[in-house]
Amino acid sequence: MSRNQRAPRAKAPTAGTSTARRAPRTGPHIGPLRITPLRVFLALALVGGLAFLGWSVLVRDANQVPMMATGFAVCGLVLAVVAAMSVGRIITAGREGRDGTAVVTALVGGLMAMASMLLLAGAVIMSLLWSGTKSL
Repeated sequence: MSRNQRAPRAKAPTAGTSTARRAPRTGPHIGPLRITPLRVFLALALVGGLAFLGWSVLVRDANQVPMMATGFAVCGLVLAVVAAMSVGRIITAGREGRDGTAVVTALVGGLMAMASMLLLAGAVIMSLLWSGTKSL
């Protein structure tokens, strides 16, 4: 090599890029979200729980309070599972160097966990109201 020529430099990796190649996407997707049987089950359970909760609010019956407790419990359990699933996504995103995705997933997972605890507290309150209204 002559004195005026420079050797080509290797490109330094930029922030947010990974040197490992990702596997090609397989299976059905909605945007970046892969459709799995567990996600379909959780979506149906959440929609069903919200529909049942909405219906129990409109029904004026002797069983209104336990029906509301059941709706709160189903929705709370579904959101608790979603919050637990987000932990795995946070770890995966962190290992792949996608820090922004990890932070957003952590925030959304934390909000899901808080909503889950609120719904489960509502279920407990409704069940306590129901057990306290029974006549001896």
